[in-house]
Amino acid sequence: MDLAAEPTQPAQSSPGRFAAVRRWWSASAGFGWPEGAALSLFAALVAFAIPFHEPWSDEAQAWQLARTLSLGDLFRTYIRYEASPGLWHFLLWVLIRLHVTYTGIHWICGAVAVAAAALLVLKSPFPRYLRLTLPFTYFLLFQYAVIARNYVLAPPLIFLLAMTWEGSPWVVAILLGLTANLSLHSALIAGGLAIVYLVRRPWRASTNVGSREVMPPLMALIALSLFALWTAWPPPDLAAHVHSQLSGPFLLSVLGSVTLGTCEPWYVSVLFWIAIVLCLHARRALLFLLPIALFAVFSGAVTSQFWHMGLLVPLVIAILWITWPKHNESFNRFEIAMRIALLVMAFTQIGWSVHAIAWDYGHAFSGDLAASRFLAPFVGDHARIDATSVGEPDARAFDAVGILPYFDRNIYENAPKPFWWWSEENPIEDRFNDLLPTHPQIVVVEARLRSPDGAFDMQDPGFQRLIRAGYRFTNQFCGTVPMRFEFGLTSCHLIFQRADSWGNLSSPASNRR
Repeated sequence: MDLAAEPTQPAQSSPGRFAAVRRWWSASAGFGWPEGAALSLFAALVAFAIPFHEPWSDEAQAWQLARTLSLGDLFRTYIRYEASPGLWHFLLWVLIRLHVTYTGIHWICGAVAVAAAALLVLKSPFPRYLRLTLPFTYFLLFQYAVIARNYVLAPPLIFLLAMTWEGSPWVVAILLGLTANLSLHSALIAGGLAIVYLVRRPWRASTNVGSREVMPPLMALIALSLFALWTAWPPPDLAAHVHSQLSGPFLLSVLGSVTLGTCEPWYVSVLFWIAIVLCLHARRALLFLLPIALFAVFSGAVTSQFWHMGLLVPLVIAILWITWPKHNESFNRFEIAMRIALLVMAFTQIGWSVHAIAWDYGHAFSGDLAASRFLAPFVGDHARIDATSVGEPDARAFDAVGILPYFDRNIYENAPKPFWWWSEENPIEDRFNDLLPTHPQIVVVEARLRSPDGAFDMQDPGFQRLIRAGYRFTNQFCGTVPMRFEFGLTSCHLIFQRADSWGNLSSPASNRR
């Protein structure tokens, strides 16, 4: 045989093979260099922000509960004082026993946020300009990425739900059940979505599942939801704290819950929601407003914080994802208005993200870390340290818990537990009143300011009481939470030391930069 006569194919070069793999990946996963660049930038920003973030008391409280309690005590007794289901506490409990540190949990949260961003960028049906901008909104990039709280899990669960909406009812039921166990606000969202799912019956679109086959996963969802309710049901001795969380004027609270976490100023948020409603009406999908309505009604009755309001951002993204036209329907003016509204929200919140990351980089988000470093030598010498508060009738000395994760034990001799116990029977103030005449070496006073530039009035009766007892104000460790283009809570640890053991003290030191 004349081999030379046989036609031969030219060998494919390595660059050619690489190009083929790249084309296959782009076709199958919607991945190109813009998506890669966006996800790389997202991951880089999260990795940049985490080392400069000082965790605050809300992050520390869940950590201390999971760190110091058995799983039985956690779920049977103490989580219900948090007025929240326990999925996040359970995950912390497991991770702590796998020797994940207080710092390490923030990196895990960052990885979860990157995974959520990847779902949005690679799997959502939105046009590229939306897929590449929405991940950089404030809640997805900062609040639910850098800050280690239960809300970190909301975006990936909600995005996965959008991906699998027409798939297996079991997957949808489990995702809804997990979402219900994140927080009370997310439980309302999960309940609303569950009703929409049952009414619209999306499983019939791509499966042969009938109504009878949906009953077992529905029972599983109900069981998970009841477990969340059981876990979060407040005990009788939490009545005063629950009453303090009741919201102000109902309609004003409802309006704030849907406007403050989307755009700025608030009336732009109103226009945003009008565009969303008109788009869903054009898609014949107004029923998807139910979880948003339940969230707003709940927020009108119970005080909602800024980080609660942010749950509407991944929720709206998921609703538009689920209802996105699957064929080339007419591109009407309502679709155009919705896309413009999403861009306005995205660019507004990108500004919020820049503001938050820049503030956290150059200033203290909380004073917990700095205060722990100051107190460490005294804790090592077994000094007597007490905690109290001034001007905080409801929160009381709660913020003092933010210092505890940095030590291997409870450092406050008047605190009955190594976490904050929201019970009306918490004896921390009574114990402080009993112990103050015995002159503990250090008193940590928890107090809050309305702005980062505020100052405390040392003529306040609470401070004067310590001064008359022979204490001097020596140090101040404060932190401020950035919100929107403004600032929220400024919480401070004020250190009072026995004057007779320190002689002539200089002016108080502060961690403010």
